Amino acid sequence: MGDGILHKLRNSNLQIDAKSVKGYMAMALLRDLSTHLQKGTFYFYTSLQFEPTMFFALVTLSWLVLCSLWWVAALTIGIPLTLMLMVSKTFRSSFFSWFFVYIIGPIFQPRTIPARKRAFQILKECVANRNKAVPLEVLEIGVGEGPNLQFYPENCNLTVLDKNKFFESYYQKNAKKFAHISYQRTVIQPAENMSNIADNSLDVVVSTYLHCSCDDTYAVLKEVQRVLKPGGKYVFLEHVCYPQNEVGLSIQRLINPIWFLFFNGCTLDRDTAAKIKRAGFSDVICDKYISTYWWMYLVRHQIVGVATK
Repeated sequence: MGDGILHKLRNSNLQIDAKSVKGYMAMALLRDLSTHLQKGTFYFYTSLQFEPTMFFALVTLSWLVLCSLWWVAALTIGIPLTLMLMVSKTFRSSFFSWFFVYIIGPIFQPRTIPARKRAFQILKECVANRNKAVPLEVLEIGVGEGPNLQFYPENCNLTVLDKNKFFESYYQKNAKKFAHISYQRTVIQPAENMSNIADNSLDVVVSTYLHCSCDDTYAVLKEVQRVLKPGGKYVFLEHVCYPQNEVGLSIQRLINPIWFLFFNGCTLDRDTAAKIKRAGFSDVICDKYISTYWWMYLVRHQIVGVATK
């Protein structure tokens, strides 16, 4: 958009100074911005030389203010809830399952569908040559209420694992909608110690937005390798930290203590990609994904990929 405007200006007979050019570009961008806001999206423009920095800075400043207000609210009017989340892990798990299913999920889950589809497209590509008469043995860790069920291929024997027992009723209700999956069992156990899952028993392990909340990423990855068959695939989708030189990382760290409480152990500033690459898999393919929704600023940077045992 901006390059086109400048091209027209350069080829016109008008004498226009730099301030006029910026003003014209800003007006055009604001019209575009209004359209995107009405749709509920905000795209971080790459074709402009002035506005991307300015508007992204505005989004960053807005999130800095929002995070500061969240801190103030959590330590004033919200202090009873904050204290309950601090002192009781059971309450925190129960609160999070309700909060996620009824508040956060309806807002954020639809916006994660493209990334989830990409993860399961990778899964389907990995098992494309399998004997489809033989069920695919799959474990999903950190299954939550089951937002990935719609994406699984046909003829799967699916075992699910989650450390939060309060998600189980939501998962069972959701699982009834997907008859193409052969549900095996639910294991209530942390992914760091999946002792109820046998060695070398699975074709695929899946996790989406799990490593942000686990206590020990390397322990989880070690367990994933233990339960996979030789040559088995680990498909992952995670939100990760901003690059070290970006202000977004500082904002993630600012809100981390409160975010950790309200999102049941979720941590915003982890470099999960680096840990997966160092975990000892024979091969790792990892792509970066950047959300274009301004209100997903805190979890904007994501990774999707597959690791082979």
